[in-house]
Amino acid sequence: MPSNIFSCYIEGLIVLQIIFKKMTKVRIIVQKAKKYYFDEWRGNEKVCPAFGEKVYITRTGWDHIVYSRRRRLVDKIIRLKNLKVAREILESANTYQTIQKKGPYYRYGLWVIRGDRKFKVVVSSKGKKGRKVFLSFMVSSLTKRQQMKIDKHNKKIIEEFRKNNPRRKTVKRRK
Repeated sequence: MPSNIFSCYIEGLIVLQIIFKKMTKVRIIVQKAKKYYFDEWRGNEKVCPAFGEKVYITRTGWDHIVYSRRRRLVDKIIRLKNLKVAREILESANTYQTIQKKGPYYRYGLWVIRGDRKFKVVVSSKGKKGRKVFLSFMVSSLTKRQQMKIDKHNKKIIEEFRKNNPRRKTVKRRK
């Protein structure tokens, strides 16, 4: 009987060690993301082409990503690991795809698809002309059906463009 209790005790210690190692990794990920967010990105914002003005990086966005009670830990980690992608989206997006009004606040969604992943950056402002603030960032994988739909849509756009803009025949010039 005592050997059985001892083996349970050892198994429990092993499980605790595994949990501790994983929590240490999570802590390191959060620390790196926090350093990037507050030390490198915040204060070095660039003009977002979609709005023609800066989108400010504030504590609100960090709190929304990290401290949301509804979000699972895995989702938080994915978002934190991809903060650089969120920055790239804000600095290069020419348009926003969605707009939502909640009371006096407007929320703009900037979507980008890279490979088999869909990224969305949410920007908030008080009123349409208000100061734009980074609010959230989401990452999701595309299903095969979604990818097929996007490919079909892209093909349609390309065909329409080629129809409206036929290639010009090149004429050889004399030297």
